[in-house]
Amino acid sequence: MADEKADGTAGQGLGAEFGPLVDEVRRFALTLGGKAQEYGTRLREQNPEVYGHLAAAGGELLAAYRAAVSGHERRWAGAGHAEAEHIDLDGTIDK
Repeated sequence: MADEKADGTAGQGLGAEFGPLVDEVRRFALTLGGKAQEYGTRLREQNPEVYGHLAAAGGELLAAYRAAVSGHERRWAGAGHAEAEHIDLDGTIDK
């Protein structure tokens, strides 16, 4: 944590009141990630077949998510989706 504060990553642009909260969330995420890795390693060693099935299922879920997002992005960004309206923020009128 001292290293994070020394290199300026603690709070990263958030108000001073959020700095401690951000640090706490970061520590929680690191701890959770470490525990998940520990459990995954234990599962892989004790039940390699189960681990393989879970890994394959995770890959399939990721592929399905990518396909869904890609389809939505194509529809959203496609021509003729919606007409753009120019909003003049400078107060000048171009005609």
